[in-house]
Amino acid sequence: MGDDGVGVRVVEALEKRASDLPEKVEIHDAGVCGLDILNLLDGVNKVIIIDSIVGSGSGEKGSILRFGLEDLLSKANEHAGIFSAHDFGISDILTIAKHVQELPEIIVFGIEIGNIQQDMSMDLSPEVLDAVGRVIPYVVEEISGMHQ
Repeated sequence: MGDDGVGVRVVEALEKRASDLPEKVEIHDAGVCGLDILNLLDGVNKVIIIDSIVGSGSGEKGSILRFGLEDLLSKANEHAGIFSAHDFGISDILTIAKHVQELPEIIVFGIEIGNIQQDMSMDLSPEVLDAVGRVIPYVVEEISGMHQ
């Protein structure tokens, strides 16, 4: 998994803070859900997605980028394949979703991983591990904005 598993690590960190979050907030690890993610988009007002990204142009491993849905889709079209380290990226899934259902507000926090690690390490690199701690306040701020 390595750095590509950064989303899972953020989910784990958020789950530890779940009691500090509003009651209606749901936390899901949807990293291997594929099109099943579409079901998670039904009946909610806002979705916050955290995923690894490759080749974002930020240049720095561990940098955090925030995208709205339209920004994500337009940038993904300009730079096909760079916005997820997974074969079937979140931009692909959201493009499909946009055509088959009404979407909630979607915010994506992408954490740059530099390149996909070929080793079988389960550990995050120091830069990406640091980004896990830095992205949590952004996610909590987005959640707080939903419940004011």
